[in-house]
Amino acid sequence: MTNKIELRPATLIDVNELAEMSHRTILTKYPSVIGREKVEGYVASGLVPQYYQANVANCVIAQHQHQIVGVCATKINCIDLMMVTLDHHRAGIGSILLRDAEDRLLTTYETLSLECFRDNVQAFNFYIKHGWSVKRHFLDEENNIAMAELVK
Repeated sequence: MTNKIELRPATLIDVNELAEMSHRTILTKYPSVIGREKVEGYVASGLVPQYYQANVANCVIAQHQHQIVGVCATKINCIDLMMVTLDHHRAGIGSILLRDAEDRLLTTYETLSLECFRDNVQAFNFYIKHGWSVKRHFLDEENNIAMAELVK
């Protein structure tokens, strides 16, 4: 499947579809990581579509047969968000998005960073597998969530 993945910049037209994809993934994957109450509150807050609206210029979309299957947002030297549709997890799409972001950012920055939920084992192991290393573990005190900062 990965040879049929196309990457393109996101546009404002994509915001609703990106938010829906993220809501499905967040509601399915994150309750076991950060708790159902936090997940439901976050989704209900409206912050997901607001994030995409504000950051669409920094998002690259992965498409398969003209369907959005993933997105990666970057800010300065940081991978700010990576999301792949549930039915496309472990299909190589995250690797394509991550490699693209790394290639773009490493032309300007020597070191890259990202944060992920410490207890999101699948994501954490994905980044380690792709050569990222742990800089520190910390507590997001505002949300009381254990986090990890990784660098490459």
